[in-house]
Amino acid sequence: MNVPWRELRRGLAATWPFLLSHHEPSEYDRCYEPTIRGRTVRLCARCLGIYPGIAAGVVAYVVAPPPATSLALVAVLPSPALLDWSASALFDGDGSNPRRTATGALLGYAYGLGLMHLFDGRFVVLLVGLGYGLAAATLLTLHRRRTD
Repeated sequence: MNVPWRELRRGLAATWPFLLSHHEPSEYDRCYEPTIRGRTVRLCARCLGIYPGIAAGVVAYVVAPPPATSLALVAVLPSPALLDWSASALFDGDGSNPRRTATGALLGYAYGLGLMHLFDGRFVVLLVGLGYGLAAATLLTLHRRRTD
């Protein structure tokens, strides 16, 4: 098999900036920007909370008592992230990266719990996801109408 190495390198160079942060330059304020070995690395503030939150949700499901792993948390914990995003996107608020990280951690915890509940056959989690998906789609539509 002949691998087009030059094209692969070009593609990786173009996508590298989005590996740890999926934001365009106009939204770099939503990122932390540590310098590592002389290079600035952009880390999405919300995602920086989501990934450890997912791990915490999975671990909690295995070891924590039921109040800390209830389906109600799966339904409620994503709302701060959605509200925070809505406030900054729809009302031109600057937001705060520590708040984005905290709400991301809550969202991630709900993701982790939801995943584990889903593995246990509690398919109501899919309805929760559908509800948040519809809410996010509605808010994205409003946001795009405002910016167009």
